[in-house]
Amino acid sequence: MRILKTLFSRKMLLRGWLPLTLAGAGLLAWFIHDSISELDYRMIEQRSRVLYARDGAVLGYSLSSDNDSYRFYTKEEEVSPLYLKMLLASEDRNFYQHSGVDFLSLLRALSDNVTSGRITSGGSTLAMQVVKRLTGHKRTYVNKLKEIVQAIYITRKFGRKQVLEWYLTLAPFGGNVEGVKAASLRWFNHLPDKMTPAEAALLTALPRAPEHIRPDRNYQAAVYYINDVLKSAYNRGVLDNDLWRATLEDDIPVRLHAINQEARTLATYVFQNNPGTDIETWVDPKVQKILHNEARNFHEIHQDGAVLSAVVLDAATHRVTGILGSSDLRISQMCLPFARRSPGSALKPFAYALAFQNGRLHPGTILHDNSRIYGYWKPSNFTNLFTGKITAARALTMSLNLPAIEVLELTGPSYFVNAVNRGRKRLFLKDNTADYSVILGSGSISLVDLTELYAMLNEDGVMEHYALLRDEEREPAYRMLSRESARAVFNILKTARRPPNGIHMTEVSYKTGTSGKFVDALALGSMDNYTVGVAIRFPGNRAGYYQYSGFQDAAPALFSIFNGLKTLGTETMVKEDIESELLRDAVPEALREIVEEKKVIDKKTLRIDFPASGDTILPDGSGLVFIRHSGGSGKVYFTVNNEQTEQNYFKPEHEGYYSVSILDDEGRSDRVTFKVVLDGEPENGNKTQPDK
Repeated sequence: MRILKTLFSRKMLLRGWLPLTLAGAGLLAWFIHDSISELDYRMIEQRSRVLYARDGAVLGYSLSSDNDSYRFYTKEEEVSPLYLKMLLASEDRNFYQHSGVDFLSLLRALSDNVTSGRITSGGSTLAMQVVKRLTGHKRTYVNKLKEIVQAIYITRKFGRKQVLEWYLTLAPFGGNVEGVKAASLRWFNHLPDKMTPAEAALLTALPRAPEHIRPDRNYQAAVYYINDVLKSAYNRGVLDNDLWRATLEDDIPVRLHAINQEARTLATYVFQNNPGTDIETWVDPKVQKILHNEARNFHEIHQDGAVLSAVVLDAATHRVTGILGSSDLRISQMCLPFARRSPGSALKPFAYALAFQNGRLHPGTILHDNSRIYGYWKPSNFTNLFTGKITAARALTMSLNLPAIEVLELTGPSYFVNAVNRGRKRLFLKDNTADYSVILGSGSISLVDLTELYAMLNEDGVMEHYALLRDEEREPAYRMLSRESARAVFNILKTARRPPNGIHMTEVSYKTGTSGKFVDALALGSMDNYTVGVAIRFPGNRAGYYQYSGFQDAAPALFSIFNGLKTLGTETMVKEDIESELLRDAVPEALREIVEEKKVIDKKTLRIDFPASGDTILPDGSGLVFIRHSGGSGKVYFTVNNEQTEQNYFKPEHEGYYSVSILDDEGRSDRVTFKVVLDGEPENGNKTQPDK
């Protein structure tokens, strides 16, 4: 008795068990710390980048950066409530009660495993399945203990909602498909917000053994597991008897679908210029469908390498509701509406508007469409014909070049460029030099910026920022033009000649543009709250066999899009009546006609001496073509096929016709068109360049 008292005295107990207790506590702390440190969240961070439409539809995506998987982040509210009920009933009945681990389920699974002599059941909760995805654990008892610690940790640290969304994002569904959103799109070809009971059952079962249960490879196994999930859902009150029985007869998918990318080029552009993995836009899928239909119609007619692109702006919301980046991804995968290209004649309305605003012009003012308005400066019209005297309104609707130059002279090229670039730079000039050729398309501007300028006309001169992304900061609006001048130009453009499919659409105010060598054909305009820009382009600045023009080709596409938008129910813009002499027929006496101040030929006539119009020439030994001129005063500017340069030579990139014009500081100019051959004898015998 004395010996027992000695052995179990308090002193002896402290000496024997305390170190063991401390050692055990230390070991437990190390195990917990080691388990938590194994959690690797990069799988979540390296998920797919996805561009979303206004209603949540997928516009474009990239595969995950770690293993090229379809791994779209999936929120709880984005999936079918039926699927969530089925998932929890089958995989984690006590999800909202336990702390990340259901110990009763674990004990039951352990008992089954001991009885069978192998691991047949894991008893894993959703949180434990998440940490297994984050760690890549194999099925061992030690790893199961780690998963218990990890599941409790992420549940306490991040909350049940986050754990559930991680499961919905990371769960495997066969092949490189991960997450419920990607799985629903790949297996069912629709988003997961609406699922049939059979679809919900398949996505509940698949993560158990993704490759074994895949219906495209093991149909019978898929049917077995779907029925097992459906039976479990019935037993736990998720499905009633009739729905359960009916669902047993439902078909299940037997192949994976490609995920449609309604705006693949836009997604690429946005991903390159914006951070984040999930980016939401204001793009309307209904508008996008109209643009894609137009793209399909275009390529049914034209298969020559030209590409259609388009932009749709909505003044009711000041949002970009549609963008067609490229009508044929085999030709171009760029989002062309953001690329800067020549606007052709599409900037002419803004020169008229500025002249109206400054009191220098009236829609009824007589302008002069003739070839000698600037001495020997001979810019021509698109048709190479001249009409003589013509009103400003008529000259604008006919898009005449010479009157446009005359109008630009009233304000000056620099003033014009600065006005267009007010707020932010839209119009870019070669060498940052503004000259009269800018009104004919020598600068470059994106279709998006150009469309916003036309939307500004629709909003009576107020420049609004049209948001593309849902979270982008709204730029403040500002007045670019007076209400009177903007309305005057808008009304003039409503009288422009319509293509055959737009004859009865008199409410559309629009303008066309065609760049040099017919590389770009544009049409832009407004109808009610919509403003649309359309461009037909040859990527790489090359021309095709067919010569596209703004009126002949882009305008029909524009009006076809407007016809499609009508089916969506456009909002009629109610515009306030404006009292202004610009909107009356009577022309002020002082503005009846522009005086032809430079009609008389002066002694400093500027002319191109070589080459002459109609010549066929060879480049020199260095591959250059030199331009020789005489006369003029001050600095002389050269334009080769609408490209400005200060050099009197250029290197031709291809055989064919080249147009060269020159302009001095006082507005004198000359122009020639000739043919360049890169090999062989020129037709007119001009084998060499003149002296340089």
